Amino acid sequence: KEFGMRKAVAAAINDAEVPDVNGLALKAMSLGKDLFRKGKNVVLNVSDMESKVRDATSGEKWGPSGTLLNEISMATTDPAHLEVVLQCLWERLKESGSSWRKCYKALNVIDYCLKNGARRFVDAVRDNVDRIEACKRFQYIEPDTGRDQGLNVREKCKALVDLIESPERLAEEREKARKARDRFHNSSSGGVSSDDLR
Repeated sequence: KEFGMRKAVAAAINDAEVPDVNGLALKAMSLGKDLFRKGKNVVLNVSDMESKVRDATSGEKWGPSGTLLNEISMATTDPAHLEVVLQCLWERLKESGSSWRKCYKALNVIDYCLKNGARRFVDAVRDNVDRIEACKRFQYIEPDTGRDQGLNVREKCKALVDLIESPERLAEEREKARKARDRFHNSSSGGVSSDDLR
């Protein structure tokens, strides 16, 4: 009887869900960083939109969520938010050296907003293309690995400048993005778009 009880207890222990300690530690660290960032934003009187752009262009290894990118691009329809978004992005493009991720992510946010944001955003970026072109000279070699991280920035910069300087291609990309948004909204609402009927 005692052996059967031990066996049952051992089986229950094996079947019990043991928390992933590493996963919990990563979640706690991420939550701690998020709380610190939010507290810092309150102290420094950073607006909600500026905070979103900073989060999207942070130095973290992971990129911004699609939801965050969409919020930023939709905010470009409001002139006050547009100014905040652009100011934050221009500041991030000034980053150098080991802050290469901030610059790279700023280029990605610009790319997303060019395709999905307000027409005024496109015009403002076109008027300030020299700020983006300055990133063509970005240099940073990671000391530990010898990897040229500046290459990522330079290549993204070149692709972005090419897109900005080609109005036809930019119009095509904006149309593709619009159709993708329409498909997503129609599928999430259960509706059918006219393109689905063709």
